[in-house]
Amino acid sequence: MPVQPRAPSRVPERWRGRILSRRTPKEPDAMLLSEEQRLMRQSCRAFVDDAVIPFIRANWQREWDMNPDTRLPAAILQGADAIGIRTLGVPEEFGGIELEPGSEVQTFALIAEEIARGDSGLADKLVQNWKVAVLLRNLAPRHLQEQWFARLVHDPQFLLAHCLTEPRGASDRWLPYNVPEAAMQTRAVKDGDSWVINGRKQFISNGYDAGLYVVYANTNPKVGMLQGTSSFLVPRDTPGLTVARCNETMGCRFMNNGELVFEDMRVPADHLLVENDALGQAGIY
Repeated sequence: MPVQPRAPSRVPERWRGRILSRRTPKEPDAMLLSEEQRLMRQSCRAFVDDAVIPFIRANWQREWDMNPDTRLPAAILQGADAIGIRTLGVPEEFGGIELEPGSEVQTFALIAEEIARGDSGLADKLVQNWKVAVLLRNLAPRHLQEQWFARLVHDPQFLLAHCLTEPRGASDRWLPYNVPEAAMQTRAVKDGDSWVINGRKQFISNGYDAGLYVVYANTNPKVGMLQGTSSFLVPRDTPGLTVARCNETMGCRFMNNGELVFEDMRVPADHLLVENDALGQAGIY
């Protein structure tokens, strides 16, 4: 039986070139990973060893700077961008790094773990970009993909945020059944060709400095949370959106956790991602 030729590698040269001069020891799980995953992990490991860990060791006090804007230098995100891990999940046609669909979530976890070895806050900072990029890729209309993927790809400091948690409820919203005490308090009401949103989000990763948010709101109070929650794309400069503060947490302070307030915030109808089944659709990652 003739030997079938191997499919061409999808691994970007930026990952190959990063590790050519390194001798990487064999690891027990190496045979369980694809070539793409192995090279990505090695490239990410080199970035963490060369850039992240030396910065953390020399500048650990900066994490406690009370000015959130000066904690993490721009060079760190620029370095993450240079090896392609800042835009994971963004389609290649928009200049991002599109992963193998069947193992995308596993790759996200693999790279997040490697980044967290250097700093867990930086890992969380990048994970939010990946999560929202997947939602934008799968749920947003084409013209909004073109607009926002371009911003994300061309600006290494551009961040995305996923706004679900509220003062009265958090991770229990991911349970596969309705939880009365965690009912969504943020409300969105249709008004002509737009939605008007009122409410508050708390403990939002990247919430303080993101340029684009995915916001969850109740759009049908007559049914349970799982059946009545919708999601919206909300640019940072939307009138009625206020970034109230950066939450001063005990850890992960190189990711600026924020509190958001929506007061009669008007969002165009085409910025609705999912109506009523947003929590189910968000489970894709």
